[in-house]
This record gives sequence, C-alpha cells and structure tokens, in this order.
Amino acid sequence: MEGEASEGKSGQCQWTPTQSSFMFTYLANIVANGTRTSSSFKKVHLNSCAKAVNEHFNIKVPRTGDQIANHLKTWKRKYTKINQLRKISAAIWDEDNFVISLDHERYTEYIEAHKADDEYLNKPLKYYGELATIFGNSVATGQYAKASNEPLAFGGGGIEENYGEENCATVTPDDTGATSSVSRPSKRAKIVESDTEGLIGAFDRASKRLSIAIKESAIADKAIPKGLFDTVNNLPGFEHVHKSLYYSYLVNNIHVARAFDELPFDHKLTWIAKWVTDNCP
Repeated sequence: MEGEASEGKSGQCQWTPTQSSFMFTYLANIVANGTRTSSSFKKVHLNSCAKAVNEHFNIKVPRTGDQIANHLKTWKRKYTKINQLRKISAAIWDEDNFVISLDHERYTEYIEAHKADDEYLNKPLKYYGELATIFGNSVATGQYAKASNEPLAFGGGGIEENYGEENCATVTPDDTGATSSVSRPSKRAKIVESDTEGLIGAFDRASKRLSIAIKESAIADKAIPKGLFDTVNNLPGFEHVHKSLYYSYLVNNIHVARAFDELPFDHKLTWIAKWVTDNCP
C-alpha cells in the first residue's frame, strides 16, 4: 500500500517510491542546511529521519534509524553504479533529466551482456538529484571509463537487489556512512565537494526554478495564502528558527509565497533549503 511501510517476510523492509522520495529529500536537506557537519550521517540524523517518515506516513510498524541506514546503503550502491555507467564512452549524460542515453545499436549490444543494468539506461533516474546532494562525487569511480576508440565493454555485473525489500538487520558504519561517535569529522568543504551533480549543481537547478516561478507568479492580490504558516512549520529537516525566518520572508514577498504555496512537497523543501543556505550562515 502506498501510504504505509511494512515489514515483509523474513524481516525484510518494504519501501514505496513515495516513502523513498520523502526519505532522500529529508536527508538531502540535512546536507543542504548544514546540519550534517561531517561527510556521513550520525545516528541522530538517521533517527530523526525515521521519526519523520513514521509520522508523515503514519506507519504501523515504525521505521528505525538502522532501517534508514540500510535503505541508504542500498541506494549508495545504486548511485555508485550510475556514476560508473555515466563514464561509458558511448553514453550521453542528460544533466537536466538525469538520463544515461545509449543509441539503439550500442544499447542492444551492451544489454545483451549486462541485463541487470537496464534499469539505469535510457530512462530518467529517480532520486538522482537528492542522491547527488547526499553523496556528491565521493562514491563515484572512474575505473570503467574508456577511450572513444575502444570497443564497448564493461566489467562487473549489475546490482542484484530487488527494489522495495531490504534486510532489516543493523548495519555497520563502513557500509552506509552512518557514523558512530568515533567517526572523524571532515571539513565543511568536503560536504559540498562535487561538481554539477553535487550540492552546487542542485542549488543551481533550484535557483533556475525559483527565478522562473517568481516571474510567472506575479499576482496583484496581497492576501497571504491560507494555511501558509502550517505548511512551512510542518516541513521536516529544518530548525525552528529557520522555518520562522523563512515564513517572515514569504509574508514580506507575497508573490513568492503564492508560488511556494502551489509547489509540490519536494519542491517546497528545495526552496526553503536554498533560502536557508543563502541567508542563514
């Protein structure tokens, strides 16, 4: 069922796409607003994410921080795989739509030998924007890059997890990046050390959407959208003071407030994360 996470047979956790999207957006905002102070998530971050997921979807069997870490570990492997496939010489990377494209001949040749990789090719890659913010380029490798005159080939098989189910066992810090108290913090610069697919790229895309939305939303009516405070106050992953300041900004910029009020949930999170980063050092 879309609105409820559950625990399947043999202790396996089932995630719907909507729940995964909420989780990754929540964690990406922890990175974007500077709450995460090292290159990996601490236990407190994972537990707060689990609480937000449980409350938002009213889950009967509550998620735990360890289950959040397991799900993050699964998609960290997928994100690594995606960045490996992007380096195939014949591939074209669409930065706006997150698509790895191969022409028909190359695609047919490649998939014949690597059927498990079909989920990553010639289709939009879900959650890539959020994953890029979370992981940056720290997990990408260049071992599969080839010169243009070499034959199309690829070492290693595809990821063999079945989406939607994961083992609920506790994971170790080395597997997920979820750290214990002995983790050594890295500098702030390492958090945003990624090119266009990292935090800088995510903010650039958000800025373009913000600019377009503001121009298209110039409305003469000065009334504050109904329920705006509750909308801002219920956004997960942000400090109370940040939400209060952002609400004040919206009240003083009604055209922005109206555009913000019409956005889907995940875009609201992107807007407030961008504003907090720019205005709350």
